[in-house]
Amino acid sequence: MSIEFKNLMEDIVLQNLDGIMKAQGGCTCDYCKSDVAAYTLNHLQPHYVSTHYGNLMVRLQSYEMQFFADVVSAISEAAAIVAKNPRHDRST
Repeated sequence: MSIEFKNLMEDIVLQNLDGIMKAQGGCTCDYCKSDVAAYTLNHLQPHYVSTHYGNLMVRLQSYEMQFFADVVSAISEAAAIVAKNPRHDRST
């Protein structure tokens, strides 16, 4: 028997990452995206699921205004921090 589980917060953050980063006008290279995603995920509560029902419940919850606002806020904060301290030269 294998145990399968997934943190759905990863999917939710990645679905919203590009749009928020572009709206803020910062760099959207792969380095910056991965740093913003990692920072964001470390500051949001994980939502692990192991069943189809759990998957549906978390996805439904992600449509609630407060949940979405928390995700947007965390991504925005992370993007601002990464923009101030990118891992690369600004000319790339």
